[in-house]
Amino acid sequence: MPAVMEKAEKKQKKSSVAPGATTQIIDRMYPNRVALSDDIKKQVCAVMQQPLAEGLDLYSQAKFAHWNVKGDNFYQLHLVFDHVAKVIFKQVDPIAERITQLGGVANGTVRQSACSSTISEYPVETINGMDHVRALADSLAHYCQNLRESSDKVDDIGDKPTSDFFNQLIVDAEEQLYFLESHLEAGDVQ
Repeated sequence: MPAVMEKAEKKQKKSSVAPGATTQIIDRMYPNRVALSDDIKKQVCAVMQQPLAEGLDLYSQAKFAHWNVKGDNFYQLHLVFDHVAKVIFKQVDPIAERITQLGGVANGTVRQSACSSTISEYPVETINGMDHVRALADSLAHYCQNLRESSDKVDDIGDKPTSDFFNQLIVDAEEQLYFLESHLEAGDVQ
């Protein structure tokens, strides 16, 4: 391999490591007058951290698809991916604020999200529009499933208002999933 190529490859590998200090996930609770026990508030905040991380992760994946899509239907998919990103981003702030309303710390930096999200890594080598649709639909389906599970967990813990809050997020996120999946259907009926 030519020396120039080796040097470029080493530089690329080096740049894939995030610089800086180790990321911390904060588990602190602040006292407040929300009419739930401190234990319930702590449990609900812990459950909500995952959808917060995954919302930020999914937002960045949708923007990646938006920026990098190529091929047939480029412009239409460019707009669809941007719309998905906007809808998901609108969910992130209310999730974070609900955590802080209950006295928790919203762990929402990019690094905290990367450490906490269980959404699969986006296939960044993707170019073709339909491949982006499939990849983003997979990530969005995972996010929707996690919202449903979080809603059920929070309801079981005893915070019905937060469970209801998640239910509206589910409806909005699953609408975006429907839009993506509709691009993949070719008239097949189940």
